[in-house]
Amino acid sequence: MDDCLLLDEVLDRYRQPLGPHYPRYRGHTYRVYRYTRHLIAEAGGDPDADDSAIALASAFHDLSFATEQTLDYLPPSIAAATTHLDALGLTELAPAVSRMIGFHHKLTPYRSDDAHLVEPFRRADLVDLFAVPGLGVPFAVRRAAQSSYPVCGFRGFVCRTLLLGGLKQPLRPLPMLRW
Repeated sequence: MDDCLLLDEVLDRYRQPLGPHYPRYRGHTYRVYRYTRHLIAEAGGDPDADDSAIALASAFHDLSFATEQTLDYLPPSIAAATTHLDALGLTELAPAVSRMIGFHHKLTPYRSDDAHLVEPFRRADLVDLFAVPGLGVPFAVRRAAQSSYPVCGFRGFVCRTLLLGGLKQPLRPLPMLRW
């Protein structure tokens, strides 16, 4: 599998803040990127037409979770993505990328603006985080992505951070979830 220059460019900028979490976060972002592209193609779309949005949403979607180990990470991740899009002169992608990030933990299917991007992205993240079968990403595709971009303990990192975050703010243990 080929790497994505735009995705690596963003991740390299955050290598130091990610620290020891860099390899696991990079793997997660690449698997989500690959699964999203697969799901869009399977639905009859053209993932190449939206590659920049997919790459940037993948890079930023959990960034503040990984760098700050906070559970209320969607607003700062969206803000970082928007700032980066502005710097690249890609402000037209901000609404779609913001929705992809903001609704990637939606518990029900997304059916609003930019659904052709948001819903596959939401499903791709679910597949990677929970290894959920039946969401349109065949085992062979998952195996190839995990071979190229290993998990490196990502799920354990997520579980530890969720547990610690829940202890820190017990009245609001999962602020990133959306209905």
